[in-house]
Amino acid sequence: MASVRNVRHRGQPETAMTSSLLHATKSNQVSYIDVEVDSNDSLSVREGWKEGGDSKPEGDGRCKHCGRTLLKMAGVALSGVVFGIAMEKSRVFEPKSIRDQMVFNNFIMLKMFLSAVAIGQVCMAILSLLPATKDRFQSASQEFVSCFDDRGIFSSALGAFLLGVGMSLSGACPGMVLPQVGAWVPNSLFTLLGALIGALTYGLLGSHLSSLTKPKICFQHKQVHEKLDVQYAVIAVPMAAVVGVAVFCLEWFWPNNKDLESLGRLPELESNIITTIAWPPYVGGALIGLLQVPIILLVNDTIGGSSSYVTVVAQMFFTKNLQQKFRYLADKRSGISNWWQVVYVVCAIVGGALSAASSTSFGVAKGVPVYMGLLGGIVMLWGARFAAGCTSGHGLSGMGLLTWLSFIAVPAMFAGGIVTAFSMQATGALDTYVTAMGDVS
Repeated sequence: MASVRNVRHRGQPETAMTSSLLHATKSNQVSYIDVEVDSNDSLSVREGWKEGGDSKPEGDGRCKHCGRTLLKMAGVALSGVVFGIAMEKSRVFEPKSIRDQMVFNNFIMLKMFLSAVAIGQVCMAILSLLPATKDRFQSASQEFVSCFDDRGIFSSALGAFLLGVGMSLSGACPGMVLPQVGAWVPNSLFTLLGALIGALTYGLLGSHLSSLTKPKICFQHKQVHEKLDVQYAVIAVPMAAVVGVAVFCLEWFWPNNKDLESLGRLPELESNIITTIAWPPYVGGALIGLLQVPIILLVNDTIGGSSSYVTVVAQMFFTKNLQQKFRYLADKRSGISNWWQVVYVVCAIVGGALSAASSTSFGVAKGVPVYMGLLGGIVMLWGARFAAGCTSGHGLSGMGLLTWLSFIAVPAMFAGGIVTAFSMQATGALDTYVTAMGDVS
């Protein structure tokens, strides 16, 4: 049997190849079918139904398909909960932790980020070598880099710089704002609202912006190991070792207790792993890095978060005319390849809430003023979508997969955050925090 895999990539229009997999419904509408091959060479089908479609799989085939999809989403949901717990327990979700990182007064964020990259690379290197999973890893890797088909250095650098600006303003990032909501950080709901507004406004212009900024000459090889013509693990494992040494050195010269003390979050001596208010950041980072495994195996993708906002706002564009006019949003409306991120980030809210409740730290962290949260949310989502990735997408997955554009985007993101944070520090705005939802100053 011929092997077919991922014939319809995320965010891509339907091609001649995928058109052969379209079928008409009774109302003359169509639905697309994503076909992939399991390790036993049996086809598994993922269907995304267009508006007006009413023809559906029947009988045992439909039940089997629905059961498989529910199991996948359950695994994604559990991964989201773990993500939220790791973010909250590591204290990286606190706005002060993020802002202080940008002025080099707190290194929780960097330790956690680097730990997640290193462990993620080790996990993906193993997946790339095991006969049972190497095809799945390769397919997930190609799915990820397909997001950059219309992106170049300019859009990756500028978008990531804007993402960093928004992070310093809001004290959050697209993936981190959800655990903030779960832990009831003051005004995190306004940051979430800003992110949704940013996703909507960018989505209205997404196709036009892509056509304007699409590079004339694209990367022939989008990943480092492809350029060097070696296996992924040959580059990933040594890089993970170097990054791991960097985390060790950071912790040696700048202990985590120093960071926790600046936040006022030193763990109580009688607490345990569940009730403690803080874990070492490299523990939380390792947990998040491990999440690459279930995401790759379950949904044939890698960790990300900012696309979920676009999928949510795209539900407003349900008529055929609107979908034809706003193709960027229409392509994000349906299918497991889009909705798994929504499940993931929503369950991160649950994880953040559970973690905060277990350590009686619910609502303890300080938030940013309403206007900073709202503006920062808009700017960071614009930046993340313009760059085709956020801290999770470009940082954890992009760098982890040795993607060229991610090695440009991540430094640009930190540059945007650092410039903004030092500017805010000079005006006294950096240390402006609130203690109640709705506070403006």
